[in-house]
Amino acid sequence: MNRLTRGCFGSAFEQEKVSGFEFLSCGQMRVKEHFGHNAGWYNKSGEKIGWGDLNVEDVKKLMRNLQPGELFITVSEHDSFWKFVTSFGPIGSMCSTDPQEQEPGIDYLAEKSRYIIAPRELFCNGDEFWMKPGEKKEMDGITFTALSIDEIKELMKNL
Repeated sequence: MNRLTRGCFGSAFEQEKVSGFEFLSCGQMRVKEHFGHNAGWYNKSGEKIGWGDLNVEDVKKLMRNLQPGELFITVSEHDSFWKFVTSFGPIGSMCSTDPQEQEPGIDYLAEKSRYIIAPRELFCNGDEFWMKPGEKKEMDGITFTALSIDEIKELMKNL
């Protein structure tokens, strides 16, 4: 059973808790958010499941708690929200967005993804980090492997 479904974490004002992911809250803020500030969170089907800051402890817990077949994909704040704004308000929650913001699809996510978190593994979009596919880096005690856009699509479709 996939626990990461469209909108499963709710919103910043109406948060939902997801079994196994109680440490995450939509709109959460972290002091050291090395893995994304206001990042959009997506599942492998290309559906938005929430958004917020992620720090190293969040990523480690995600890697431990994700089950086979689940992916947690992050996209920058700009590419997951601001790019879809159709009319601006004084704050982000008062903006209107194109419906595609909630489900931009696999091709868009593969191209714009930053981190792809899988059970016990962490990947990144090599294009976003100027890394070659297969290249490994370490950040804050976590090793991640760069994937090409085609490899990210393949992982999303066939995991």
